Amino acid sequence: MPMSAQRTFSLSQANALLPELKTMLKTANQELTVKAEVLANAYVYYEKCEEEMSTTKPAHSSKADAGNKSGFSDLRQCRLNFQAAIESLSQAKQDYLHTINFWFDEITDTGVILRDIKTGLLDFPAQSNGFEYFLCWCLEDSQIDYWHNINDGFTGRKPLHSQWD
Repeated sequence: MPMSAQRTFSLSQANALLPELKTMLKTANQELTVKAEVLANAYVYYEKCEEEMSTTKPAHSSKADAGNKSGFSDLRQCRLNFQAAIESLSQAKQDYLHTINFWFDEITDTGVILRDIKTGLLDFPAQSNGFEYFLCWCLEDSQIDYWHNINDGFTGRKPLHSQWD
């Protein structure tokens, strides 16, 4: 999308937005860390239940244990546990995706381009005398000190003082 169709920022406007964006990114990362831990635990439980399902066999009945159906009840319990693990894993995935989508929308609704939520890498569309570029910032930066051409990305970051050198 050409920048003329989206919001552009002056350096002062972009820097003024940083405190709000820092708060959003830190909160997003905290929530995503918790959700990722829940997801990882759900996956471990799923794998455990899957392993139990593959190793639990129904007991063969003999005259000695004709009244004992524990082998079948063990298998039934494994199946119930496996089903619960599938549901837990599915819910954990949905919760994680909901959280990341929520924060993506919240952050990009400010007009910035979110490149990486974990590092807080953001681009602020900017223009000067018809020249389109991005002001570039990430969580480790105290303020916006870099820019890059619209096709360059993070590796093309240059200090702001070199913008028109």
